[in-house]
This record gives sequence, C-alpha cells and structure tokens, in this order.
Amino acid sequence: MKLWIKNVWGKRPGALLKKPCLLVLDAFRSHLTETTKAEFQKFKTDIAVIPGGLTSQLQPLDVCINKPFKAFMREEWNKYMCDETQHEVTNSGRMKRPSVSKVSVGENIMGRSQRRYCYQLF
Repeated sequence: MKLWIKNVWGKRPGALLKKPCLLVLDAFRSHLTETTKAEFQKFKTDIAVIPGGLTSQLQPLDVCINKPFKAFMREEWNKYMCDETQHEVTNSGRMKRPSVSKVSVGENIMGRSQRRYCYQLF
C-alpha cells in the first residue's frame, strides 16, 4: 500500500500542491493500518472507509457496470468453452487460448433493466 500511495496517489495531478483532499476506500485491512494512515497524512489526505455490505448503496458503478460486464464476459467464456467447433488445438492436442475476436465484447453489455437501475442511482 505504501508503494501505491507514493507512486500513484503521490503523483496524481495536483498532488504536489498538497491541498487537503478526501480518498474513499473500501474496508480492506491494509487500508486501515496506522502505517497507511500516516502515509496519507503526508499528502494531506483524509480517508473515508466504506463499511462492508454497503457496496450497492455507496458504489453504484460496481452494481450497474462492473457486475453486468463480468456476467456478460463469463457467459461468453462459457459459450466458447462449450462450443468445441471453435477451439483450435496445438500439435500436442491442447486447446489454444482464444483470440480476442472470438471472445469479443458485444455492444449490449447491460440490459435495459440495469441501465434503468443505474440512472435511478445517480
């Protein structure tokens, strides 16, 4: 965490000015250590921690973008794995990794219901 604070957070636009700012983090254990808090204090950064179980209320992008995207990708992967006609194999008979074009992201990742829910959150 210390490296991330130094190399990423400390080099963000405006970091050199060291104006007071707020960073919202999840409740991952390394975010809550005294060492981490001290490092953030060097950059005049206050930490707000999202309690476990409140992701759906406090992190709407996880609910309406990341979750449908991951579900879509999982479905595409399962389709590919079940369709043996699409598989290319090596000389030793092992399945080759699919090309990007074979496992592609479609245009309609989120259905209408997810989009509607996303708009309601904002």
